[in-house]
Amino acid sequence: MLLGLAAELGTTRPAAAQEDVPLFLVNDSTTVGDVDFTFRSTQTFETSQLAAEVATEGPTFFDKVRRVLPFVDMAPHPFAPLELQRDVARLRTFYRNHGFLQPQISYDEQTRLDTSANKIDVGFSIEEGPPLTIQDVSFYGPDSTTYAIRQFDSEAARERWVRLRDSNPFRIGERYTEYTRIRIKDAVLRGLKNRGYAFARTGSDVQIDSTANTVDLRFFVDAGPRTRIDEIQVVGNESVSRQVVLRELPFQKGDWFSSDALSRGQRELFDLQLFRVALAEVPPTPAQAQRQPRDTVTAEPRLPADTQPRDSTVTVRYQVREANLRYLTAEGGYARRLGVTGQGSWTHRNFLGDARVLSLDLLANTGFLARTDANAVTPERRFRASASVRQPYLFTTRLSGVASVFAEVGSNPQLDVSDRFLDTNAGEVGLSGTAIYQFMPFRTANLQYELSRAIQFRVDTTRAVDTVGTGPAPVPGGSEPIAERERDIFNKSILTASATLGRADDYVSPSRGFLVRPFLEMGLNVPFRSGTEYLKAGGELTGYHPLDDLLADDFSLAGRLQGGRVWPYGRSRRVLSAGASASGDAFSTYENRFDPIFYYAGGSDDVRGWTNRLAGSKVARRVVYNRQTNDPDTSYVYEAVGGRSKIAFSAELRMPFPGLGENWSTTAFLDGGQVGGANTPLAEEDAPDDFAFSNVRYGAGAGVRYRTPVGHLRLDLAFKLNPDFEDLRDPRDVFEYNQCRARPAATNCDAPDADHWRRLRLHLSIGQSF
Repeated sequence: MLLGLAAELGTTRPAAAQEDVPLFLVNDSTTVGDVDFTFRSTQTFETSQLAAEVATEGPTFFDKVRRVLPFVDMAPHPFAPLELQRDVARLRTFYRNHGFLQPQISYDEQTRLDTSANKIDVGFSIEEGPPLTIQDVSFYGPDSTTYAIRQFDSEAARERWVRLRDSNPFRIGERYTEYTRIRIKDAVLRGLKNRGYAFARTGSDVQIDSTANTVDLRFFVDAGPRTRIDEIQVVGNESVSRQVVLRELPFQKGDWFSSDALSRGQRELFDLQLFRVALAEVPPTPAQAQRQPRDTVTAEPRLPADTQPRDSTVTVRYQVREANLRYLTAEGGYARRLGVTGQGSWTHRNFLGDARVLSLDLLANTGFLARTDANAVTPERRFRASASVRQPYLFTTRLSGVASVFAEVGSNPQLDVSDRFLDTNAGEVGLSGTAIYQFMPFRTANLQYELSRAIQFRVDTTRAVDTVGTGPAPVPGGSEPIAERERDIFNKSILTASATLGRADDYVSPSRGFLVRPFLEMGLNVPFRSGTEYLKAGGELTGYHPLDDLLADDFSLAGRLQGGRVWPYGRSRRVLSAGASASGDAFSTYENRFDPIFYYAGGSDDVRGWTNRLAGSKVARRVVYNRQTNDPDTSYVYEAVGGRSKIAFSAELRMPFPGLGENWSTTAFLDGGQVGGANTPLAEEDAPDDFAFSNVRYGAGAGVRYRTPVGHLRLDLAFKLNPDFEDLRDPRDVFEYNQCRARPAATNCDAPDADHWRRLRLHLSIGQSF
């Protein structure tokens, strides 16, 4: 057979450019150059679907790129004649399973051999033929002669059956596929088991009229008795009590049997993180045990005691295998702004019993080898220790609670620099409690309260000139800064309510649906007077829609709209609203306290094209500090001012990456956003507008995605469409320009030249943008 195929391919007439090359037979060194599909009449399936069914494959786009790269070898794609014949059989089976009774598939006419390169281009020629269509669908009882409805005695049972039968998604006249038959059969079986028929059985038969190309489907339904749960068995638990397992189940003795409830109970047990295996099953009847003689978990032979009669009661069983109750994890990494990072955790999964989880966590963002940029003099260091206890059951399986205590210290780039160890300028110690209600999978409502004592400290050696808006706005300067250690200690009492709502096909990486995430946050004067009094509300709406019908497979559109508002009250409102007219120390103190509360725009997960937080009002600052030496350091940065309100949007066209496989994808995006109500040491008449569409900053660009086990690796190149004055200039140049303008009778103050390369920004991150 090999020689016959080789001779057939060898006599195929080569391309004109190859006619003078002697032909030789296919050998072990022959490689595949390309694989193509041609259709003689109709085409039902994309070539990508057909290519996934065959084993013969040529080089991908990535392979062709590697071919031209130095020192990189391209993986070979050897040609196997026998595999090519098997591919023809695979394609015929594929078409028959999808309703084409007599497809004609060959490779003779389209396959060409390049004798000079010993390379073969394989071409499949396909004639689909007429498809089979569904002509009739019938449901019969276990005797195969009477209709299925006759086995139900009561009127209510017959009505339940009619609703189940009519809910199946098929239409007379649609194309028949083997998957249609399986889908209907499984839907009927699942529907019966969810309505109490634990021992239901189904079968099917297909009658094909090859002359008329029609199909009659017959389904055989043996519902059996409707059953109530009589016994719940728990097998394999050792340190975890039986009561903990039973309380996680969404049913109890005496309830009607439901297969979905059985599966939900299995998911609830897995969510406890106590078990490596949690398998829900219905012990078989004696007849079923003969067909399945071994246990599904232990693989041991079944005993007569493992079976149950087929009557109006049913026994359900959960077989579990416990995980290690105590475990230790450690991980490390590197981030540009954080430097070398490390995190460790010790966890007890069943602390004091009752499936309670105790976690002791340490976090260290060291700042070692970090790279600072235009909005940070020092790295974002953070050292945190915490202990938390999670109670998975609070009156119901849907409600859980977490209590924690924590202490942390770090260097916040939004605050002034410090001469303390590792430039730390903020610390906090406190406790928090969280209630989590899961009303549907991946959709929750959360209520959290946090009470803490915070401290912010600095060496006050800074001078700032505000340059917000479309151009610089000078502020009279003062004398040279004099170092002075300062600290601010205050209470924080914060109540937060949030939720995740919506519907999507995949809540981890959705391609269809929508999600809504509203939140409400309050800084309260309970039980102690809080140093931050405010009300903050906002939300995020994301939507996803595939474009298979408009463009092609794997094309989709994703969009996001987010916004919110902060309303300070009490003393916080009076100081922040007073601005320049307030005491300089008071305004600076409250501005620092509200830095993590106000809204910002910019960053790889926000408005791309800008670095983190800088798509909005900025202050050009000179920072001078001694670090306990006689040679002070001087740096120039932009500080994001932030604001009381924000509105932002993002739109992405997500596309496949041709030739690189399903893990690769590309995207084109447009982002925009504005932060309003900035709080700066300016008089009210000089402050920027609260909000104006003309001040929205836009960024556009394209990116590449690669799906990894830990999330998407993203590389985006963004372009600022309408940068402001500061965006295109170095912070030192802007600072000196404004210092010049701030002098009395200033002259020869030339604005620094714009650097249009600053319009571009490269973002590298992990995880979907939204």
